[in-house]
Amino acid sequence: MNAPFAALLAACLAAPASAMYSAAPLPSSSDRPLTPVIIDPGHGGDDLGAVVKGLQEKDIALAVSLKLRDRIKGDMPVMLTRDSDHYVTLNDRIVDSVDWNGAVFVSIHLNQVRDKSLAGATVYSYGPDRERHHWRRRPRHRGVPPMPAPPGIDAKESDYLAGAMVKAMRGDGFRVEQKKSDYYVLKNPAQPSILIEIGYLSNPEEAARLNDAAYQNKLVETIAKAIESYASDRSARAATTTASAAPPAAHL
Repeated sequence: MNAPFAALLAACLAAPASAMYSAAPLPSSSDRPLTPVIIDPGHGGDDLGAVVKGLQEKDIALAVSLKLRDRIKGDMPVMLTRDSDHYVTLNDRIVDSVDWNGAVFVSIHLNQVRDKSLAGATVYSYGPDRERHHWRRRPRHRGVPPMPAPPGIDAKESDYLAGAMVKAMRGDGFRVEQKKSDYYVLKNPAQPSILIEIGYLSNPEEAARLNDAAYQNKLVETIAKAIESYASDRSARAATTTASAAPPAAHL
């Protein structure tokens, strides 16, 4: 990416989502003038996540997240909720993202179900999960405090971000669905947030791909492209909102 476009992209994400609406903007960080993209590798430490035939969700989620950080850090600021194999509570992931005044929050996970034929990615934004079944793997909540639904502004922006992710992934040939869920990290009160289940470890063929460096690189490129697309779209919507809110010009 060329430098002028990279600077423009970072500026697009620097404006908080709330600035596009009537709500007061989020406070700026004095030591971080440009708001970062926050990448959240799921699980970690003794929380392994899904484990299938020696492949652990925590490891693949971290590997993909580190590659994503390296891919986008030259274009815009980026922070990771963990950059090594240690456990971070769900609440600390949210608290850190609020402290960092993030522009967007992207949580990386992998799926595991009983049906070994299921394959493909799923992109979640906040909403009622009407499809959760008793046999689906549920996240571990270690006494985290209850979290209310996210503000409507950020929930709406989360939907835009999820849509941009799905569009980019389908365009690059990935099988992907867009769904709603009430996962804890999707209740983030400060920035648009999505959770991506990048594939199924329970599907042997897909598990092999998810553990392949070349496939991870392709996936990372698509996720980065989706974030860039969302930033550009957000800038365009902000400009439209500003123009429509401006008072009519006086005629002499």
